[in-house]
Amino acid sequence: MILSHALPVFKNTVTVQSSTASTQPNSIDIGFAQSMIIHHDQAISMASLVKGKVSPSLDLLASGILTAQLLEVGQMKGWLNAWNQRITPPPEGAMSWVENAKNVTDVQDLLYIAQCKSAKGAMPGMLNVDEFNEMRAMTDKNLERRFLEAMIAHHQAAIPMARFAVNNGESLLVKGLAKAIIREQAAEISLMNKLLAQINSE
Repeated sequence: MILSHALPVFKNTVTVQSSTASTQPNSIDIGFAQSMIIHHDQAISMASLVKGKVSPSLDLLASGILTAQLLEVGQMKGWLNAWNQRITPPPEGAMSWVENAKNVTDVQDLLYIAQCKSAKGAMPGMLNVDEFNEMRAMTDKNLERRFLEAMIAHHQAAIPMARFAVNNGESLLVKGLAKAIIREQAAEISLMNKLLAQINSE
């Protein structure tokens, strides 16, 4: 379900890319791509970790996340290369593109800027090394439960990042992908909450 939902979205965004390739990015577009690559990389690592170790429904979910987010990472790296920008965030921090944003008027976006500043540069929703290694050591239902909990939090953190890019970016390429991320990850959060409820009721 997730896999079949994700692939047409990327066909659409590729079409947008070919017709709007001249759109110039601003600092929001560049920062979003740099940060979302890192964010996606951890989701890809988590999905790879559970492949073949969980129930068929979770395994299918992990496959969908891997497919969708690998495609998105490749897309964003391609944009950054075309824009002659670095792939990794600048030294001032992964969320500096949010913290230093100008002319922001949306209330949710202003709150998000405040949240990012209070986190002192930490990227929302990310597992630290100890938390990831702890999940790596788990098996069976414990692994399934922890994976779902971690991925739900991870997706929930990606949505405001994407919304900020939609509201404050310039590139139609970035806006199109950010809107797709919001749709896909909201749908996956709903599915993961249902799967988690099933596990917790067993």
